[in-house]
Amino acid sequence: MKWHFRVLSAIGALLLLAAQGAFAQGSNCLPAPPNLIEPGTLTVGISLAAPPTAFMKDDAAAGLDPELMTAIAQAMCLKPKFVNMAFAGLFPALIAKKIDVIHSQVGITDVRKQSFDFVTVFVGGVRLITQANSKLYFNTESDTCGYTTAIMGGSTQMAALERVKDSCPANKPMTLRPFGGQAEAMNEVARGSANAAFVDWAVATYAVAQRPKDFAIASPILSGKGPNTQRNRIGIVFRKGETANVAAVEAAFKRVVQSGAYDAMLAKWSLQEGDLRKVND
Repeated sequence: MKWHFRVLSAIGALLLLAAQGAFAQGSNCLPAPPNLIEPGTLTVGISLAAPPTAFMKDDAAAGLDPELMTAIAQAMCLKPKFVNMAFAGLFPALIAKKIDVIHSQVGITDVRKQSFDFVTVFVGGVRLITQANSKLYFNTESDTCGYTTAIMGGSTQMAALERVKDSCPANKPMTLRPFGGQAEAMNEVARGSANAAFVDWAVATYAVAQRPKDFAIASPILSGKGPNTQRNRIGIVFRKGETANVAAVEAAFKRVVQSGAYDAMLAKWSLQEGDLRKVND
């Protein structure tokens, strides 16, 4: 599976280079957001701890999210600047105007929409992984009753399990162990101190492909909101009311999609299950 993933990644990388070349050569600059904290630069808050969507490689930001934000910035002739921080610190940094936007696989929820605006760019979802030899499988969030599950604190995964925690039978309590990042949560599974980790579906799929001796997929892609509910859409996050900034980035994203670069990025990282145009669940 690891070899297969690398082949797909190599093919995707070639497609991405071709699409980016055509994109750069055939595009004029779109209007930039008027309220940037640093002129000429799109400052992006991101948590670089969740491959394949966002991680550090050779001392630089890598993965789907940095590549997408770089393409969006270039469409407006801006330089992207990535500010790496823990997920929990992203929203305070945005409110304090230390960054222009957040793009770090943030699920668009009704609660978040009360305080922030979004440009939708991906389809999220969550997935459980276990140790490779555990043979555990969870069809719904409620199936984690009776087990210890590692999660990222403050995440939609944590909220999903907290919603069903109180409905667990008395003899099968759910134990949640929050951590600062998804990688830490998965490491708890590898160490055997948690039965499962509940993480973004892309992170789970990538981890199993890279470490099949350590991890196994232990659920379908779940919405995190219960059976027969739609998976969260993932969005670039803005301060509430900055409509001009939202409009500028949305127009740039549409151009990236039209150029073919979006398709190439999804193919490079084997993330077609998050294609905004094709996923309806």
